[in-house]
This record gives sequence, C-alpha cells and structure tokens, in this order.
Amino acid sequence: MPLTNEEALKQGDKLYERYVKPLEAEHWGEFVAVAPDGRTVVGTNPYKIDTEAWDSFRVESVMFQIGDKNIVKPAPIPHSRASNALSARISFPIIKLYQQYGKQFEAEHRGKFVAITDDGRTMLGTDRDNLFHDALKAFGTGVLVFEVGREIRA
Repeated sequence: MPLTNEEALKQGDKLYERYVKPLEAEHWGEFVAVAPDGRTVVGTNPYKIDTEAWDSFRVESVMFQIGDKNIVKPAPIPHSRASNALSARISFPIIKLYQQYGKQFEAEHRGKFVAITDDGRTMLGTDRDNLFHDALKAFGTGVLVFEVGREIRA
C-alpha cells in the first residue's frame, strides 16, 4: 500500500535526521541520495547522484539538498541529444505530466524549459539548472524539468 503524503514526509524527516544531518558540517548545500537502509551518495550534481544511487542501490532513494529537509526530485535526464529519453525506471505518469501541463507551451516556448509539479504548477525558463533550483525554491518538492517541444520516450 502506498504511503500517504503525511507518512512520506515523516519518513523523509526520519531519513534526514538519521543519515543526512551528520553530513551538514562538511557538505552543506550539496545533494545526497539516501537508500532506505541508509546508504548514501553525495555530490553537487543531483542528476548524476540520482543515476549513481540507482546504479549502486537498485532501489528508489530519497534525495535531499543538505541543509534543507525538503525532498528533492531531479528532472528526467536526457540520455542522448536525439531525444528526451527517460530512464526505464521513470514511468508513464511522467510523460503524462508533460502532456497534460507542458505541451501547452510548445507553440510559443519551444526550446525553453518548463518545470512542472505533480499538481500542475509550472514555471518557464531558458536554463535548465537555474530553472530547477528556482522551481524548488518556489514550489518545494516534486519538481520535474522538461525541454519544451522535445520528444519524450520511456
């Protein structure tokens, strides 16, 4: 049975207190992926950490920016310049999210980036990394960034 939002937040708080808080002195502002059993991957690039964590843990990890208890969800990572391909573990709901909330920007904003939350809030920008960080500040967790007009494949 999936966790409720409240249960997920409590679980995230527990992971942060136990495994991330001890990293604050040396790694403030960096990102950390935490496996349910406490294994961690730390670095400055959330996209790279997400991939490294999956390759190492083979389970979904929770990502935080060290110094901030909010859970960070990095954007899907394009695997090639030819398409906006999503890793096999990112499912159909991600594509549906773009189709529902991002596709509307294609006529006027093709080539820009759109940050989308799971509840449909959006923010446009021209730099993917800056947009990701701005959207996290504005919306909190659950932000995905897509290039507007680029084909998305699962």
